[in-house]
Amino acid sequence: MTDCKHCDKPMKPVSANLLCASCRENYWQLIRQLGHVQLPALRSIMLRQASVGTPEHAPSRGNAPLPINTRAQDLITESEAWLAEQAGKIRAAYAAYDWRKAWLVLLSNKHTILDMGTAADDYAALEHISRRNETALTPEEAMVIIGTCPKCGHQATSTPQADEWTCPHCKWQGGVQAIKAARDNKLWQLQYTGKPIEVARYLAKMDIHCTSSQIRQWLTRGRLHATPTNHRGEYVFNLGELVAMLDCHN
Repeated sequence: MTDCKHCDKPMKPVSANLLCASCRENYWQLIRQLGHVQLPALRSIMLRQASVGTPEHAPSRGNAPLPINTRAQDLITESEAWLAEQAGKIRAAYAAYDWRKAWLVLLSNKHTILDMGTAADDYAALEHISRRNETALTPEEAMVIIGTCPKCGHQATSTPQADEWTCPHCKWQGGVQAIKAARDNKLWQLQYTGKPIEVARYLAKMDIHCTSSQIRQWLTRGRLHATPTNHRGEYVFNLGELVAMLDCHN
C-alpha cells in the first residue's frame, strides 16, 4: 500500500500527487485560513491598527504614528509570495496578482490546487508559513516557555504547535524540539519553591502538564524528594525530578 507523501500514513484510495484525503482537507483549510484570517490580521498588526493580547491605552491623535511592525511585514511578504507562486502555477499571469486576488484564484480552483504534482511540497511550505503566522498572532499569555536561546540566553517562548523559533533579541533560528531538549536537560539544576498547584502551573507554562493532585500523591507516597519549607503546604521541588516522574507515568 502506498503511503501519503506528507503524513506517511497508508493511502486508500491513492491520489496521483500522493496526498491522502486527510492531508488534502487540512491543506485546503490552511489555504482558506491564510487569506481569511492570518493575512488580514498580520496587516493590521504591521500597521499597528491592532495588537495581540490585552488592549492598551492608545496614543492621542497628536502623536506621530507608530513605526511599521517589520516582523509582521516579513511574514506577510512570505505569505503573499506563496500565494503568488501557487496562483502562477494555474496561469502565469496570475502570479502578478495582489495577494487577495491570488487567494481568490486558489479558492476558485480547489481541485486544480489539490491535484497538482507539487501539492505535497506546497502543503509543507504552507504549513511552515502558517505556524510562523500563528505564533505571531498568539497572545503572550498563551505562549509556553520552551527554553532559552542558545546564542544569547534570551527566554524562548512559543506556541505549543511551533516547530521553529526565532530569537527576537539576536535573530538566532532553530528547532523547538532541540531547544526543549536542552531545557529539559537543565531542569535537574532548577528548583521551584511553592505549593503543588503553583509548581503545576509553572510547569504548564513550559508545556509540561501534570496536576496538583498528581504531585500531592507523589509527595504522600514518598516518590518525590521535595523539601518542606516553614510555610504550610509549601515545598522546594526539583523540576527535573518532577518531569522524570511525569515521564514514568505517561
